[in-house]
Amino acid sequence: MYITTQEQLASYSSQIENCQWLAIDTEFVREKSYYHHLGLIQVSGNGICAAIDPIAVKKLDCLLEVFKKKSVLKVFHAGKQDLEILNRLCGMAISPVFDTQVAASLLGWGSQISFAKVVQKTIGKKIYKTETYTDWCRRPLSPSQIEYAIDDVRYLAPVYEQLLEHLKKANRLEWLKDEFSPLEDGNNYELPDPQKQYMRIKNFRNLRPRNLAVLIELSSWRELEARKRDCHPRSIMRDEPLLEIARVLPKDCSAMESIRGLHQKEVTKSGEMILEAIERGKATPEDEIPKTPEIRNYSTQPGVEELLAAYVQMRAVELKIEATVLADRKLIHDTVLKFEQNEPLDGNCIFFGWRHELIGKTFLEILNGKKGLVVNGKGRVRLIPMNESTHA
Repeated sequence: MYITTQEQLASYSSQIENCQWLAIDTEFVREKSYYHHLGLIQVSGNGICAAIDPIAVKKLDCLLEVFKKKSVLKVFHAGKQDLEILNRLCGMAISPVFDTQVAASLLGWGSQISFAKVVQKTIGKKIYKTETYTDWCRRPLSPSQIEYAIDDVRYLAPVYEQLLEHLKKANRLEWLKDEFSPLEDGNNYELPDPQKQYMRIKNFRNLRPRNLAVLIELSSWRELEARKRDCHPRSIMRDEPLLEIARVLPKDCSAMESIRGLHQKEVTKSGEMILEAIERGKATPEDEIPKTPEIRNYSTQPGVEELLAAYVQMRAVELKIEATVLADRKLIHDTVLKFEQNEPLDGNCIFFGWRHELIGKTFLEILNGKKGLVVNGKGRVRLIPMNESTHA
């Protein structure tokens, strides 16, 4: 079903509003824009699949109200960008959600498994991604493009049901509880703080405090201007000329023209706004200029991370899942760093939920010298208790 009118959408929304769960996908374009440009919303519920055209149907409220319902589970595959779009449309974080890519990773099928591979492994159907580079915002869409888009939710429904069965057989349904929390957390979809964008610019630490205050205002202006124009911030001005403006503090537009990489068209269009940003930075009270963050020594004691990584790899083989699903190297590094600096480990996913039982307890035992790793006669790594002589 291809929905292009308000009446069709209202009728379809009423048919799915009492579903226990919905399979959802979106098609969008974002190569040159700040925001996602939504081309289609695909939904499957009560056995009825639809592709909703948000370009033809201007008011999506009746559909979005269904998405907002806490009683309706929303099922996606690799759904972070879909959720970013829908959360913005809904004006809130929608929940509960289920991500089939995350669920498949808990079965050992790979942390970044494609939808086509999940479909093949669960229902034995081979699908072909023939419209990967379609411009979903261009009209008209062909019947084959619409059918291709609908297939994503047509197959997502049985995939979801099959994954639940697989997880149940593997006694891993409980593992799901903690995995979808980040997808349901609205903080993960908020727009970046304009006043902190300067920290993404290379060599900002080389500036004096007053020049840094100017860079903060310039990078904040660029970020907000990109939102207005709906374009990438660096398409307005690259980092290098932005940094140079903050360094030399031009007094007028003609002085900007000598700055390499700053285009004349942008000076003509935005010169006055740039000068205003410079003045705001120069007027920032001394005590409000942020201190340049110290570069922390992020290194840990040699061999500790490698030891824990070997243990994670050992457990991953035993559990038949990817090691990164248990704990990737960044998580291991952050854990060791906090442990060595006597910082609390609260909030570290290794130490709560299913990971706590599988690796968390042993992590602490290894870090505290109570357990170690050896290679047995068959060349395999195994865990052993440490005795007093070993400690010595």
